[in-house]
Amino acid sequence: MFIRAPWVEAVGPEVEVRARVESGPSVGRIVAVRQAALLATSFHPEMTGDHRVHRFFLDLVRHR
Repeated sequence: MFIRAPWVEAVGPEVEVRARVESGPSVGRIVAVRQAALLATSFHPEMTGDHRVHRFFLDLVRHR
């Protein structure tokens, strides 16, 4: 379920792309990014049933 915008249009050199749309007409579009301690998604990961974003977040917290 997307929020605010369906994807990230562009990223700078210090931004790490964490996820892209995997199928459909928007395949390849950026939907999750990270810069240092900031993590942003254009979707609600808790609404998907896919726990990769949650596991990644927990790993970030554990390593801090």
